[in-house]
Amino acid sequence: MYAHVQQGDWDAVENYLADDFLIYEPPSLPYGGEWHGKDALRRLYALVMAYWEAPKVEWIDLLGNETYTVALLHFSMTSRASGKRFSQHITEVTRFNSDGKMTEMRIHYFDAGEIARIAGPDRFPKVSYKG
Repeated sequence: MYAHVQQGDWDAVENYLADDFLIYEPPSLPYGGEWHGKDALRRLYALVMAYWEAPKVEWIDLLGNETYTVALLHFSMTSRASGKRFSQHITEVTRFNSDGKMTEMRIHYFDAGEIARIAGPDRFPKVSYKG
């Protein structure tokens, strides 16, 4: 799924997601909150990349079972507004349904406050996250 995200192949990404998929970003971020629907990751990614450029994701490990996985990552991006770069560890906790589809993802940053500060001013109007 992550390879498809990097390639921008959203139709392939959505094959991994349940119709009622839900993704959570920390509420302190400009794009924070709950994002609902099979296209939630596509919509969230578009808004995230309006704030950031030059993303780099380094895989550390992937742990889990049939119901939950935890991706351990080192993540960095550059703010389009400030030109500053952040670099920190994150975890993505994902829950799967009985069909093996992703139903929920929670993103946990080491320091969401740092990311919010570096992102720059909230340049975009608040949007409805429900699909």
